[in-house]
Amino acid sequence: MLIIDADSHVIESEATWKHLDPEFASRRPVPVTMPPDTSFLDWNTFWVIDRQVRHFGATPIEGSVMAGRKSYPPGVQQLTDVKARLGAMDRMQVGKQLVHPSFTLSTLTEDPELEAALFESYNTFMAEACAQSGGRIFFNAVVPYRRPERAVAELRRLTRMNGIASVLVRGLEWDKPLDDPSHYPVFAEAERLGLPMVVHLGVGSPSMYRMFEGMAHPAGEKKTFYPPRSRRLLSTLTVQYAFYNLMESTLIDDFPKLKWVFLEGGGCTWMVGAVRTIQRTGKANVLDHFEQGRVLVGCEPDDDIPYAAGVLGENALLVSSDMPHFDEAAHDSIAEEYEERGDLPAPLLAKMFAENAERTFAFDGRSTQSAHAA
Repeated sequence: MLIIDADSHVIESEATWKHLDPEFASRRPVPVTMPPDTSFLDWNTFWVIDRQVRHFGATPIEGSVMAGRKSYPPGVQQLTDVKARLGAMDRMQVGKQLVHPSFTLSTLTEDPELEAALFESYNTFMAEACAQSGGRIFFNAVVPYRRPERAVAELRRLTRMNGIASVLVRGLEWDKPLDDPSHYPVFAEAERLGLPMVVHLGVGSPSMYRMFEGMAHPAGEKKTFYPPRSRRLLSTLTVQYAFYNLMESTLIDDFPKLKWVFLEGGGCTWMVGAVRTIQRTGKANVLDHFEQGRVLVGCEPDDDIPYAAGVLGENALLVSSDMPHFDEAAHDSIAEEYEERGDLPAPLLAKMFAENAERTFAFDGRSTQSAHAA
């Protein structure tokens, strides 16, 4: 059975920035490689933007120690070889992929104009890659929330291109919560265009990112909790925080047609506990949004999926591979990972594998049709 992978990634490369506005060409991200014994254990490659080292556990491939442990070749990871990426998807029994950023999940620069230009280059690169995929690869667009008017214009631009299927929002956008009024123009435009909002793990909070600065370990020292890992933990928590924010504010009711997807917040069972907590605070109708197909969450093969499905409903669950992150061996078949469990009935698998994603993401050109009709 072919599946729709709701959570895969591209590893940004220098090609990602090839469409950068010439005004910012001299400030484009530059990959820097350090000797392996002078940095964070396996992480020895970094991006430098405006003379600042940026790192989010998603480093450039070239020169990286981690790259040698990957089964996917650079062209597959970077989406510079779409044919090879499609071949990897075939081997995994994946029919379609929704692709999210990696490095671009973090704060790139304090300059909002440069950030907007970088996002536009990223989106154009992704649209070009998707155009080569024969309708199998789609992307989660990134927009500059610090410039709402420009973010709205970017969504309108992208609906005239290929592959946009959703819009990224981090749990904190430059220290502003999900329901900050400045985000509302973006949410309104996404709702109008039929694009769901995707809350994905990421560091959109500079103050959070700086919490672990200066914690580099001596070369070769083996510790389990070091800056990249600790930032990942905190960015995971922002996904959960965003869910509480969505449900306990008026946000979900302010945009009654907008769908919300939560990915890499720690599997799917965390959301069950969150729902129970919100219900205890007096919001008894929280599960109505799940039944309506407006709130979904990504699952991992080792989650307690029957438990999550029993509470959240079968319409709320999606399949996430996280390809090609942290994969020291490529997936043989994502479908088999779920089917071999033996505790997931065929109707539930059908919804998780494809049906829920098909009705949620703009795979069928809904966004383009809406834009042209406007």
